[in-house]
Amino acid sequence: MEEFRGKGIGKALMSNVAAVGKEQQCVRLQLSVLDWNTPSLDFYLAKGAQNLTASEGWHFLQFDGEAVDRLAKEAPKN
Repeated sequence: MEEFRGKGIGKALMSNVAAVGKEQQCVRLQLSVLDWNTPSLDFYLAKGAQNLTASEGWHFLQFDGEAVDRLAKEAPKN
């Protein structure tokens, strides 16, 4: 919803997912984004995701290695 954009919620969510993944010894984070959702696609790419493929209206993205580490370090500390 528009009123929640720009408040850092997406960044915090992604960072926390990466931090929990690292704690659980996960080595990558994969997600898919509809091709019309350019704000989300641009956000993930700016955070270090690799755009693996685009197929039938979807982009398949992956964070791995240093990209996951950087995301996890951005997680808010409790």
